[in-house]
Amino acid sequence: MNEGAQAARPGSGAPAPRMPIPPSDPNPFALHAHTAVHSWLARFEICRSPVSQRNLRRARITDTGALAYPDAGREDLVRLTQWLYWTFIMDDDLDDGPDGRDPDRCAGALASLVRVLDGGAGGSPATRAFADIWRRMLADRSAAWCKEFRKDTEEWLWTYYEDAVDRAADRYPPLDAYRYRRARGVGAHMFLTLAELGASLDLPEELRHLPALQDLKRAAAEYTGLNNDLWSVAKDRSAGVFHNAVVLLERHEGYAPREAADCVAGMLAECSEHMLTAARELPEQLDAASATGTTRTDVLTCAAAYQKFVRGCFDYYHRADRYTRPEPQAPSGIPTAVHRLFESDSSTSGDDGN
Repeated sequence: MNEGAQAARPGSGAPAPRMPIPPSDPNPFALHAHTAVHSWLARFEICRSPVSQRNLRRARITDTGALAYPDAGREDLVRLTQWLYWTFIMDDDLDDGPDGRDPDRCAGALASLVRVLDGGAGGSPATRAFADIWRRMLADRSAAWCKEFRKDTEEWLWTYYEDAVDRAADRYPPLDAYRYRRARGVGAHMFLTLAELGASLDLPEELRHLPALQDLKRAAAEYTGLNNDLWSVAKDRSAGVFHNAVVLLERHEGYAPREAADCVAGMLAECSEHMLTAARELPEQLDAASATGTTRTDVLTCAAAYQKFVRGCFDYYHRADRYTRPEPQAPSGIPTAVHRLFESDSSTSGDDGN
């Protein structure tokens, strides 16, 4: 790893978090994936309104896939990018819309998605799109990988309900508990499991449980979540969202905004050190597990893919208007679902502006 890799600031006056992982060239199939994603969205008739499409353009989600999964094959990058779009769209509506503010509404929305995880076909355009990409994410993967991905995905989904209950109860979670939840809530464990697919790997189940590989995945997931908090704190404040490490430090510790951001940067430095330590320990643990040949190479490639994912997410934020040029919150202050994903009439709710 390149300890001299440059770390850029997430905003004016904000700290520059440590980033010890060198950058990779973006995936060369990004344009093909971008075209395929928008054809897929059109086929399921979601995100058709001008407001929704503008939000997607500002987010530059294709860049996330190209940077986070630089080694994915052409068609693998398509499904990875479609998954990224789906999760971003859903996150937008649950973060900013009424379904993420009311526990009952949130539970109903999540129930429709969990049914898809259990094999349901989906009853609305949105859930049918989810069923389609879910089926294709599992295609040609081992039973062990599918079990891991299912677990990570369901845990990610239920963090929205946990957040909704916190909001309804005006409960600011303690920071230690929040750090664990944030790694899940940003989907980092799920996206790191997908790094295997992005590297054309499918590890033996027991080797996913090597302590060093598990430590690396946990540290990478926590880094991803906390770094997102630094970039999204302005948006979170404007939306009245307090599930952000900077905001929680201000609340619990009485820190000024810059002090809180500096503290989060310190947490990111700790995560960086944990990633480096885990990567150093991995070869010795592979020896202990008698992993040789291709199997050993695959595990080391997986560890590198985890690190490339972290660096790709780190670089992505500098490219997206969503984070570098935030727009003011709507003056009404009323939660609004940008993509209207969970509305029963979602197939007809778009404007004729695309």
